[in-house]
Amino acid sequence: MSTRIAIDLDNTIFNLAEKYRAVVELHHCKYTPPVSYDVYKCGYPTHVADALSEMLKSDAVYKTNVFDRRLPQILNRIYTDPKYMLFYITERDFSHGCDIGQLMNAGIQCDVPRLVNYAPKIDILKRYKIDLCFDDAPHVVNGCVENNIDVVMISNEDTAYNHYLRGRVEHYPDLVTALMRRGMAR
Repeated sequence: MSTRIAIDLDNTIFNLAEKYRAVVELHHCKYTPPVSYDVYKCGYPTHVADALSEMLKSDAVYKTNVFDRRLPQILNRIYTDPKYMLFYITERDFSHGCDIGQLMNAGIQCDVPRLVNYAPKIDILKRYKIDLCFDDAPHVVNGCVENNIDVVMISNEDTAYNHYLRGRVEHYPDLVTALMRRGMAR
């Protein structure tokens, strides 16, 4: 039986904080890591929060870079390893772009059935019988804990919104480190 793994896209594989920072700096504001997924709670002026909200709903999301150039090779090895069944699960709205295209452009193998967009994510994690989840979102991490799904939280300087969960769950600053610590990357 394969270990069923789910990996989030934004702020786990792809560096969305890079785009977030660019929007803030374009409006001549000092960047601070978001303390909430709700851009209107981050302390920026309304016009900046509006611009961030628009960016998050735009094709710009599909032009983010991977955090680490080693990720495609590592993820492809896991994807083709019969010990694992790897899914990419996101709460993105597919109507705004092409997630499969973003993965493929980054050199990450993925078939359409193994890329799932669903909100709330915890429901799909349970339906797909996921054994291990890598995510940055507090509501997903908490949902995994509540539903006995092994979870590793990606928590770094740009994910201030999840720092309060540090110490409660296993966390690493990036996916490569998390995969290495779990013995899934070399």
